[in-house]
Amino acid sequence: MFVTIATIRQLPQAFALGDSLSHDKGETNAPEPFLIGLADDAAHLPAGFVPPYPLLPLDAVLPADALTSLSATYTPMEFAAACKPRFMAEVFKRYPDADRLLYADPNVLFWQSPTAVWEQLREADVLLTPHITQSTPDLAWPDEKFFQNVGLYSADFMVFRRSAETDRLLAWWQDRVETRAYVNFCAGLCTDQLWLMHVPVFFRDIRIVKNPGWHVALWNLPERRLYPVGSTWQVDGPAGSKQPLLFVNAKGLFNADDGFFANQNQFRLSDRPDVRAVLTAYRSAVSVHANPSLSKQPPAYGQQPEPVVLRGWRRTAVRSMRAITRFVDQLPLPVLR
Repeated sequence: MFVTIATIRQLPQAFALGDSLSHDKGETNAPEPFLIGLADDAAHLPAGFVPPYPLLPLDAVLPADALTSLSATYTPMEFAAACKPRFMAEVFKRYPDADRLLYADPNVLFWQSPTAVWEQLREADVLLTPHITQSTPDLAWPDEKFFQNVGLYSADFMVFRRSAETDRLLAWWQDRVETRAYVNFCAGLCTDQLWLMHVPVFFRDIRIVKNPGWHVALWNLPERRLYPVGSTWQVDGPAGSKQPLLFVNAKGLFNADDGFFANQNQFRLSDRPDVRAVLTAYRSAVSVHANPSLSKQPPAYGQQPEPVVLRGWRRTAVRSMRAITRFVDQLPLPVLR
């Protein structure tokens, strides 16, 4: 079973993800169902709107008091993260015949059949993908320390096999994120994602997939190269070469303000024609479902404001003021006699 979580304005991307999973890619079996967890108020959907894939509103998953509390506590991004483990557990409950569950954020698009994913899951209960698979160069940002703040493994793609161990993991994860899904680096918190660092230690049968064709994204593009092969692509990276491109995460590429790497300095789109071509294909897939009534709808849940991304002179000014504050804090005071 395939699932994602999206707000109303993310639905065009979620529908493109569903298309990429459901199109015939040489498979003889019928595609698995695709379900969208709606992290929004379904009453705000346009009148007469019929989605191409089924929606499960999160207000049908969360108790009313929990929905109110989480919405008042978190930003829209944090709210969706806080609901993710409970949503996955609910999917397993509502679909008793589903013995495997692939979660992908709406920013993800598949280029190949997910057959390789199911093959990896045969000997594991959970599949995770790391953000990076080699050390970063000096003066690069994000650097390795920053990934310790946001998490070593991406919560944008995870795969689960139905098992007692998966049930235990989801219950543990839900207990953590419903009250601690804030983005607060000083407190050691970063949505649902930072908690995944504990998963390979606390739980059994966890597989970390480093294949460079899996989860190609802004944060690992400096270590990977894409090559066109017919109508698709192959990928070279530290963990392998000539691997089929399985899926791309367009977060931070499709919308520069998405994610945690808005001010990264390792990658320029103008220097990577391979990435520009893939991103053009991604935009084309999303444009099929373009709908201004969806994209202009603000999220109903997550009442705390999202942080503003600073660029240019504003970011420089803030950094200068912080440097002045640190200088004043460290300035020795005269000894009074």
